[in-house]
Amino acid sequence: MTDELRLKLILILCSISVSQDNVKLKEFVKICSRYVTDSDFNKIMRKSLKILELQRCGQVSCPDWLMNNLFDLYKSTEED
Repeated sequence: MTDELRLKLILILCSISVSQDNVKLKEFVKICSRYVTDSDFNKIMRKSLKILELQRCGQVSCPDWLMNNLFDLYKSTEED
């Protein structure tokens, strides 16, 4: 994966987190699961969390919102 593409995915994930858009997060994860390696996804996640570190999304920090919603997505796929 090129650095440019990775950066675009990081910015998309940050934007989704700031807007707290569960639908877009689910679509993002679905697309990434098909086209992005686990290693690249981990890099995207770590960098996004670092960028969002001090960002607030309403009453909750953006990194907390992102991690909580990713965990909810994970749990919902485990139940299927």
